[in-house]
Amino acid sequence: MSGSRAALMLGRMRTEPADHGESVRAAAPEAEPRSRGAGVLSWWWAGMAACLAIATVLRVWHTAADAGNGNAYYTATALSMSKDWTSFLSGSLDTGHFITMDKPAPALWPSAILIDVFGVHWATIFLPTALAGVASVLVLGLAVREAGAGSPAARAAALLAALALAISPVNVAVERDNNPDALLLLTMLTGAWLLLRALRRDRTRPLLGAAAVIGLGFDVKYLEAFVVVPALALVWLLFAAGPVRRRVVRLAAAAVPLVAVSAAWPLVFRLLPHRPWVGNSKDGTVEDRIGQIFSDHLSAPGTDVKGPGAVIIHAFQTGQAFHAGESGPGRLLSGVLADQISWWLPLAVVGAATMAYDLRRRRDASPAGLVLWTGWAVCCWAVFSFMQGVLHPYYTSLMAPALAALAAGGLVSAWTAWRRGRAYGAVALAAQIAVAGGWSAWVLHDTSAHRPGWLPPLVLAAAALALLAVPLSRPLAWAGGALAVLTAVTTLAAPAVWSAKTTDQRLLGINPLANQDGRYGLAVVPPQIGNAIMGVISGSQRVDPGLLGFLQANQGSARWLVAVPSGLQSAPMEIAAGGAPIMAMGGFDGSNPTPTLAQFRRLVARGEIRFILTAPPGRGFTGFGSGPSIQVSLWALKACRMVRPTATGLLLLDCQGAGAR
Repeated sequence: MSGSRAALMLGRMRTEPADHGESVRAAAPEAEPRSRGAGVLSWWWAGMAACLAIATVLRVWHTAADAGNGNAYYTATALSMSKDWTSFLSGSLDTGHFITMDKPAPALWPSAILIDVFGVHWATIFLPTALAGVASVLVLGLAVREAGAGSPAARAAALLAALALAISPVNVAVERDNNPDALLLLTMLTGAWLLLRALRRDRTRPLLGAAAVIGLGFDVKYLEAFVVVPALALVWLLFAAGPVRRRVVRLAAAAVPLVAVSAAWPLVFRLLPHRPWVGNSKDGTVEDRIGQIFSDHLSAPGTDVKGPGAVIIHAFQTGQAFHAGESGPGRLLSGVLADQISWWLPLAVVGAATMAYDLRRRRDASPAGLVLWTGWAVCCWAVFSFMQGVLHPYYTSLMAPALAALAAGGLVSAWTAWRRGRAYGAVALAAQIAVAGGWSAWVLHDTSAHRPGWLPPLVLAAAALALLAVPLSRPLAWAGGALAVLTAVTTLAAPAVWSAKTTDQRLLGINPLANQDGRYGLAVVPPQIGNAIMGVISGSQRVDPGLLGFLQANQGSARWLVAVPSGLQSAPMEIAAGGAPIMAMGGFDGSNPTPTLAQFRRLVARGEIRFILTAPPGRGFTGFGSGPSIQVSLWALKACRMVRPTATGLLLLDCQGAGAR
């Protein structure tokens, strides 16, 4: 059967709401006793509570002792946002409203509100992302259960998927940090859950809600929220009730809240009377920032730098410096990405095939869930494998729910068929055990991270015993439990250990990795250069308290306490100064085209800026940027008076009265 014909048949299969297990219930005795149904439901919630407890421990344990300020760039921005409404609504990196962070402001609203009430504290920095991660575990379980209409198999798959996401190493790493990806994932999963509810109930309101929540995801991290929209739209077009025209009309209606909510924060920003420059844009607007995301990730980066410097700059521009590897179809299966996201990727492929085969044999089941999670995984794989520009490994945490759902669904389908004595069930179960055990063993062998010496033999032994037990244990009532335990060890032991080790390590806020120990530096970049750069971009460099005291004592009526080469230097200083406004020239990495020399001189002439920190001649003026702030620093070295060197090697210059020179 051709692909187009199959798709057409799928689209015509249903004129009623998709309902996994619908005909099974129709053929069953009248109804289960209410007490039995309530008991099943309570056991499901007990299992979900256990998954949520595991997720909470993995995301919170030792955070207070090990996390520091997390990603100092976001912590400083949240602190600034807690100080005034313009900063809160715009996401300004400083209360002087010079430049914003490179993400929309709503990404840090929860943290900013908590900081306003309780101050800068590990809980106000990290709890919002940790709780978003725990909520994602719950929403994934609800979505998988919804896709299967709450059947026993769907409930089992939902709990397995929730457990897998709870211990997913890359998700544990990013949700122990304060990056916005945790909140983004929660919005995307909530959208998927509402879409499935709209399908099963043939209701438009949940569909509109799904679109609105995805739009909220755009207000958290721009276009990344739309990565899975093609999969969601395809599921609706194939499986929604009614004729194709009705499906298309309702889908078009959903575009209204999607666009409206997505545009809400950019509109608020545009209406601000004194809005700052939008970080990582060329003209200071949100629209240009969105365009820059397109250009950065759709075209291969280029550089005019020749020699060894070209290799280093290219490594940063592509994300290779952050251990993301080179783009290509096998990107997620190699290098550091393999021990971050790929643990269940091959298992998910076999699991999807198992579910598809099972659906061919059982006409009562809706394939909407299978198509949704497969489409989700394919969209993420395509984007993360082939995207240009910077790819941090933690971006791939968005792919984990789909892999968890497919792996769980495949195992439950195979297990159910095997317990019923069907030959394909035994073959599918054995194939999944072999793939899971073999791939985990390979990742453990190939990883650059430290691993316990006992872990690979444990995984291989569990897989071997499980494979032997598949053809032998079914006739024996007691052996099924042993096989379940062996299968669980095979599939979950390695990622669970990876996540557990992550709770005992201090993560690198700008690039958190599961089991990060030994991988705090940069890939590709020579170690000496890499260590120097990491001292700046990690936000962990020491802040000179004497320098801060001098600046605060001499700020006078100046709008900013001091101007520094980039946000990488301003963030730790701003945190140490309690949110005092510090101008991050050139934005995050110093490459933004603001301020120009003329703008800076006007600010100096008006008394809005007095002091500037810059590097001595010959050392460079930014972490790795090349914006016009370099011209500002060159001018300041000539026109301003040096006050003192600092503990970090930068020079403090006093530009009072130099604006006209």
